[in-house]
Amino acid sequence: MTTTTMAPPGPTTEDPLAGGADVWLLAEEDVPRFAEATGGLDLLTEEERARHDRLLFPAARTRFLGARLLSRQVLSQYADVPPAEWRFDKGRFGRPSIHSTHQSDWGLDFNITHTNGLIAAIVVRGRTAGVDAENTPARPEALKFAPKVFTPLEQEVLRRDREQGHAFADSWVAKEAYTKATGMGMARGFDAFSVHRLRGGGLAVVDDEIPEPERPLWQIQVLQVWDRFALGIAIRTTEHDEGPVPVRLRSAMAELLPTAPRDPAR
Repeated sequence: MTTTTMAPPGPTTEDPLAGGADVWLLAEEDVPRFAEATGGLDLLTEEERARHDRLLFPAARTRFLGARLLSRQVLSQYADVPPAEWRFDKGRFGRPSIHSTHQSDWGLDFNITHTNGLIAAIVVRGRTAGVDAENTPARPEALKFAPKVFTPLEQEVLRRDREQGHAFADSWVAKEAYTKATGMGMARGFDAFSVHRLRGGGLAVVDDEIPEPERPLWQIQVLQVWDRFALGIAIRTTEHDEGPVPVRLRSAMAELLPTAPRDPAR
């Protein structure tokens, strides 16, 4: 996997999101060091700290903390807002969004996902995006859920794939990223729409609930991350975008941690 960076950390006069989307990656094992360097629980709101403390399992607390810290640090790369000052709203189906005060100022949209081993955040400006990650290949027992989450045509494609575990994970993250971008998440039945691979290798969503003029605006793709994660990305582009919106993978540990000041005596 190649990670491409477009801009140094911190807001710049040249908008790194003007022509693309950034996806920031943070390994679960790096969350303690990331938290120590960026403020940890002190950066969260009182309500978020309470939610963190109610989680029963250490891994769940680690992923929760990592997701909240990553969201704040990432958003502050594109807006003149300190990480501790971000506030978030929830949509009807639970999708987090930037509180209206900051949203109107900066025009940012973000989405976050975490799975065993990985936390990822996607950020766009003037567009809408969703992201989902799962370990790949999917476990064999997960395949039994295919009739509940895939359309008959998707099930047929899956049955014919020689690497069913990878195919299942790819299809799942593509569909979930799309529902997260629409704001419905798991409230939308996954068998009510399809994601199909095009002849040229890309993906297209087939959903009767999308108004016809809007259908060409949806961009769906699946990336492989660190050889063990399938990363689904859905972006609702704009009428002004010419072709697919570039997606850049960026490293939270390499780019977001504070840099130690140089010793002038050295």
